[in-house]
Amino acid sequence: LDAKLVRAARSDEILGIDKATVWTKAPISECYEKTGKAPIGTRWVDINKGDENNPNCRSRSVGREFNRNKREDLFAATPPLEAIRALISLAASQRKRGNKPIKKLSFIDIRKAYFHAKAKRLVYVELPDEALAPGEKGKVCGRLNYSLYGTRDAAQNWEDTYAEIMVAIGFTRGKASPCIFHHSSRDLTTVIHGDDFTTLGDEVQLKWLENQLKQKLEIKMRGILGPEPHDLKQITVLNRVVTWEKDCITYEADQRHAEMLVSELLGSNAVNTV
Repeated sequence: LDAKLVRAARSDEILGIDKATVWTKAPISECYEKTGKAPIGTRWVDINKGDENNPNCRSRSVGREFNRNKREDLFAATPPLEAIRALISLAASQRKRGNKPIKKLSFIDIRKAYFHAKAKRLVYVELPDEALAPGEKGKVCGRLNYSLYGTRDAAQNWEDTYAEIMVAIGFTRGKASPCIFHHSSRDLTTVIHGDDFTTLGDEVQLKWLENQLKQKLEIKMRGILGPEPHDLKQITVLNRVVTWEKDCITYEADQRHAEMLVSELLGSNAVNTV
C-alpha cells in the first residue's frame, strides 16, 4: 500500500474516533484498578478497497479481543446472500402496477457504523500512537464509550442499535432473519448486512428512509438503482455488480475476483514451469 495514502486513511480514522468520542482517555492504572487486567491491545488494519489503478485505502484501529474472554452468549446475525438476491429478483420481476410507481433499489452505507453503538460493558483499550499526545505513551489508555471494531460485543451492539432505530420508525423485524425488516404501510423491505442497507421500494419511500436514517446515523447514500434516466444503472454491493438493464437486472461477481483468480493461476503456472 502507498504509505502516503495509508497515513491519510489513519488520520481520517482518528478524526472519526474523536468526532464520535469512541473513547475517553484514562490512566492505565485505572484499567488495572477496575478490571484487574491490562488494556486490550489494538492494531491497525490497512486495506485497499479499490484496485491498483484506483486505490481506495481504508484504515481501522481494531481491538485484539477475539482470542480473549471467549463467550458463547455474544452473537450478531448476518443475512443470507439470498436475501439481497431476492430483493433484486423482486425488482426485476415487477409487472405494470397501474398508476403506482415502480419499485427501485436503494443502497446506503453507514459510515463508522460501530461508532454509533454504545459500549455496554467496561472496556479499556490501548491507544494507537496516532491518538497519543507527546508524553502519553505507556501512561494512558482508552475507556470505550462506543464500540470498537475487534472487541467481543461490537457487532452485537451495532445490531441492537440499528434494530432499535428501524423498529422506532415503523419497520417490523424479520423472524427467520433478524437482519431483514419490512415497513408494511410504506411497502419497504430492507436487508442489513453489517453497515450496508439495501432497500426495495418506490422512490418517494426510499427518500423517506434516507432522511430518517440521516437523523440518527452518519450515512453515505450510494444511490438508487432503477429504470429512469436519473437513476443509477450499475452499483457494487457485497462485491457483486448489479446492473439495471433495459429489460432485466444482471448480477455478477466483482471483476476483482476474476483478476485475483487469473493472477493465482498465472502464478501457479509460473511455479510449475520453473
